[in-house]
Amino acid sequence: MVQIVFHRISDREHAVEVVRRDGSTERVVLASKDFLRHDLAHLAVELELGLEAGVWGSVAQGGSLDGAGLDGADVAVAERLAGRLQTLMRTQADVAAIDELLAAVVPDRASTELAQRLHERARRLVGHWNATPYGGTMTVEWPD
Repeated sequence: MVQIVFHRISDREHAVEVVRRDGSTERVVLASKDFLRHDLAHLAVELELGLEAGVWGSVAQGGSLDGAGLDGADVAVAERLAGRLQTLMRTQADVAAIDELLAAVVPDRASTELAQRLHERARRLVGHWNATPYGGTMTVEWPD
């Protein structure tokens, strides 16, 4: 199992650390305003749609958190979904809005059930982060 660890530094910055199966690690400090919601949207999308070769799957396989090597087969669709989902997360959109997003981007996979799961996953990730104290961590396990 690969661990993706979000470190809450301040309101402005957070760190993301990946601990891979082979024991290698990588860490970056990022501006939360620019990256946090987008990274969480990627997690929600890629976990719920089973996109093994998206951004986080590429990182799990050795791609860098700076973007180098993020070239998995699912990266393009993951970006299209996460880019729009982060806005829906910010506005606390309902399941119907996520269903519309899925129908527009991945019509062959869209369903109300998937929209509900994606909505819930995104809600739980944001809630977990909001409950993480300064200096604390939020760990998400990426499946093998």
